[in-house]
Amino acid sequence: MSAVNKLLADKDEIIANFALLKDDLFGTADLEAERAELHGEVAVIAELIQKCIEENARVALDQSEYQERYEALVARYDTAKARFEDVSELVSGKKARGKLAEAFIAELGKRDGLVTEFDERLWFGLVDFATVYGENDVRFTFKDGTEVRA
Repeated sequence: MSAVNKLLADKDEIIANFALLKDDLFGTADLEAERAELHGEVAVIAELIQKCIEENARVALDQSEYQERYEALVARYDTAKARFEDVSELVSGKKARGKLAEAFIAELGKRDGLVTEFDERLWFGLVDFATVYGENDVRFTFKDGTEVRA
């Protein structure tokens, strides 16, 4: 309970700081813009690859030049697609962490006063995980990332 009470004692400050930092920590607008741009780039490169293949089927091309051009396009496609997937994962991760933090802040905001008896719902609503470093060193990490040594 003392770990939760430490958080509750600083509740107003934690909630205010969360409001100030929420967009910086969990905002995805820039990443979503990059993802949209990458999606368009992947589509354009895929079309260029298809046109390259079609041209090779229609016209007698030097096969080594064709192969070099084709491989360059495929490499460009693979790079753009990999970045698209990485950015998509970043967006999903930030959104998920943002939802957890919002749930944490909502639960924290509902509480008045200090906790005098164990409340399972509160505990599971606030604590993300506990780490045992030793017999006298247990640390609780809350869903907002705050760590408290118990």
